[in-house]
Amino acid sequence: MTSDVTDESAVRVADRWTLAWRSSWLPDRLLTRAQALAAMVLAECVTDGYPSDEKVQGRMIASAGELGVPVEQAVFVLLKRRSA
Repeated sequence: MTSDVTDESAVRVADRWTLAWRSSWLPDRLLTRAQALAAMVLAECVTDGYPSDEKVQGRMIASAGELGVPVEQAVFVLLKRRSA
């Protein structure tokens, strides 16, 4: 999975496994396809910094929940990667 608004990506690393995806910003975890998509949604949401739009914040919270990480931690990691 790639994005036209961020450099982050997710790649399928195995066939026939439930946990078959790896996200560029969560490289130490194997993810389901739904989790990989959630990782991409989070990455796109913080492209321009932390959004003030409540609808976008809700999408971020849901995506972080899918990944099992606090939204604050996800935002921190993504913003840190973007500034590197």
